[in-house]
Amino acid sequence: MNDGIISRTGERVLGIIGIVFNVIGIILLAWLITSIDNLEGTSEFEQFQQEMMNDPAFEGSPEEAQMVMEFVMDSVGIFGWAIVALLVLSTIFAIVALINLKKTRSAQLAGIFFILAGLMAGVLSLTSILFYIAAIMCFVRKPPMREEDRYRKDDSGYRQDDVHRTDDTVYRDDKVRRTDDSVYREDEVHGSDDTIRREDRRRDEDSPYRPL
Repeated sequence: MNDGIISRTGERVLGIIGIVFNVIGIILLAWLITSIDNLEGTSEFEQFQQEMMNDPAFEGSPEEAQMVMEFVMDSVGIFGWAIVALLVLSTIFAIVALINLKKTRSAQLAGIFFILAGLMAGVLSLTSILFYIAAIMCFVRKPPMREEDRYRKDDSGYRQDDVHRTDDTVYRDDKVRRTDDSVYREDEVHGSDDTIRREDRRRDEDSPYRPL
């Protein structure tokens, strides 16, 4: 029986693939940055630095060549670790999106987290495109209507019967109020009659002429 629950397998698969790509990118970038840092002081690095100094653009200014080399090394480390941090955030957002997909009514929230994960993964990279597709699927795909709800929506007789039931409820409420008003008025009349009897009895007791 159709219970109005939609399968989110496609979104989960895209999210998991994107997470795997992020993890691979984090590992490769961390390894590359570490390898570049370890090159400093080696014979290969010294040879590369010597070639930079022998370049005609830096001829006669070895200090400038040294500054350029240090700037390149520092920039690679800073930007590299910044990209790693962004990929880590992207992975966290994607995991949160997958967790929200397990909840029936959190698909749109999962789509928002997928968009954030795509932005952190490089805006237009392969991984970000996967996250964007998953987000679009979260927003566009709606759970199907349950059979009984669809029947009620399509059945004009049910809607008319619903209106009749509402009218009957209003009628019964109005009838109950009228009954309550009638009981109140009857009680008020009885109270007035009792008051009149008590006043007549009091006048008879106060009258000097009493029957023998």
